[in-house]
Amino acid sequence: MPGREYPPAGRPTADPPVPNQGAGADGEQFLDVRTRRTRALLREAVLRLASQGPVEDIAVADLVRAARINRTTFYKHADSPAAVLEQVLYADLDRGRAELLADATAAELPVREIWERAAGVMVDHLERYDALYTAGLVGRRSAVLHHLLVDHFTASVHALFDRDPGLLPNGEGQDAWRADAYSRFVAHGEAGLVEAWLSLPAPRDPRLFISAATSALPAWLVTRS
Repeated sequence: MPGREYPPAGRPTADPPVPNQGAGADGEQFLDVRTRRTRALLREAVLRLASQGPVEDIAVADLVRAARINRTTFYKHADSPAAVLEQVLYADLDRGRAELLADATAAELPVREIWERAAGVMVDHLERYDALYTAGLVGRRSAVLHHLLVDHFTASVHALFDRDPGLLPNGEGQDAWRADAYSRFVAHGEAGLVEAWLSLPAPRDPRLFISAATSALPAWLVTRS
């Protein structure tokens, strides 16, 4: 995607390396298959458990039991159930943003239309993982999911500033600080809109979230300085 990535401190950007216990090409192939299978089991298990309650309530013992792996194997891949869930959700969110901004840049779309499409991508993501977002965010129960959404929206606004630096409004402080401050400002509001939309009874109308997310954009983000 165009522009820089802004992963917040502590955000998992990739699975940690797993020591190569095999020898030669056959050993490496076996390890790769085993590693991918373990990660798939962890993803499936954490999504199932997080759909029943906030990820903060999931113990490592619960996750390894659900994934049918041992604790030693678990710690080769993550340090907490929340880290496993973050890896799954960040990957989906980052992929959607990258594809959207690549298409938007090629078509030279205005910011408002980019954000409207981004809101549609977000709705798709929320509906894909509806059970876990409902279990974790309705009633403000999961700080992990709230911060994940804020991180995602912050990175998205940063990407818009990289795409068009003229969107950054003038003000006190260096450009980098203002870009970060304004990105976080928008991100917290958009995360609040997600939580408000999720609090509605199902089935929820996607158009309601898309309209709110676009209408709430500040004028300085859609108009060049």
